[in-house]
Parts: sequence; C-alpha cells; structure tokens
Amino acid sequence: ILSFISSVSGAKEEKYFEDFKDMIGFIEEMADNTEKIFRFEDTQAHILKMKPLELRCDEVAAKITKRLNKTYITPFDREDIFALIKRLDDISDMLLGATVRVDTFHIEKKIDFTDKLALIIRAQVKELGVAIQDLKVKRVNELKAVKDLEVEADKVYQQAIKELFEKEKDAIELIKKKEIIDLLERTSDRCQSTANVILSIFLKNT
Repeated sequence: ILSFISSVSGAKEEKYFEDFKDMIGFIEEMADNTEKIFRFEDTQAHILKMKPLELRCDEVAAKITKRLNKTYITPFDREDIFALIKRLDDISDMLLGATVRVDTFHIEKKIDFTDKLALIIRAQVKELGVAIQDLKVKRVNELKAVKDLEVEADKVYQQAIKELFEKEKDAIELIKKKEIIDLLERTSDRCQSTANVILSIFLKNT
C-alpha cells in the first residue's frame, strides 16, 4: 500500500514539473522572439507569435491552479507554487506588453539599447529554465547569473534613458520609447524576483 501511495504521489508531483517545464518553455520562445523583434529582424512575423504563446502560458497557469485546488499532493508548498506561476505569468505578460507596443506605437526603427535589454532577458529566462529543471532533481541552483544579468540590465537601462532624453526631440516619440524601455527593464526585474522565489524553494526543500 505504501508503495502504491508513493507511486501515486510521485506521478502527481511529476505533473507539476511537466507544467513548469512547459510554461518556461513558452516563455523562452517569447524571449527569443522579443530579442528578434528589438533587433528589427522580421518584426511583424515575430510579434504575431507572441499572443498565442502568452495564451499558452495562461492556460498552463490555470491548469496548475485548478490542480492545486483539487489535490493535497504537491512537490513543495502551495504558496510557493502560486508565487512561482504568478511570476512566470508576469514575465510572459510583460514580454507581450513590450513587443505589441512596437506595433501599437508604429515604431519603425530600432530603439537604442532595447536589443541589449532583450538579449539580457533572454539569457535570464534560459537560466530560470535550468533552475526549474534543477528543482525537479532537488539540485540547489543559486541563480547568481540571473542577478548578475539584472544588474547589467539596470546599467543598460540607465544609459538608454540618458541617451533617449539627450537625443529624442519629439515628445510623443520620447514617451513611446521610454514606455517600451521601462517595460523591458521591469521584465528583467521580474526575472530576478522569479529567481528569488525559486531560490527560496531550494532553501526550504533541500
């Protein structure tokens, strides 16, 4: 009986990790597209891919929440699972928000430094993906790279804003560009807060 209970418990826990893997996988695709969008590489085609991916993230988050409300067997504390999926969902929302604004605001030329910020976010998301896999095998991952990248994003953001106010003379264009730059910087911050949640889970469960 104990063996049966253990196998059922393991199967249910496995479903959570499969969902986490799916969700971060969709976010990695969004981050890849974001980096291409802000390099102005076939921009419209990549923008069109963003909403379906964000919807897939929403679907996974809803599935996890539904399972949490139905079962007592979880791989770690419920509040930590809620916190993790909330932050992952925030990252997907912010990536969508930053990229659709390129179309909404009719941005036709590359905004200085946005490609660098997008590249940093892509690297952060990939590190988060590795950490989520490490959660499954209970291997501690300190996620230092995500923090280092966030510090780098802050430096790039400060330079971007400084040069934007120095060079952009059209007030409307300045507002549009600043909104996009701000969103990318906040996305990097959210990657760091997601890393903090994952690290907290490691510390509680190892």
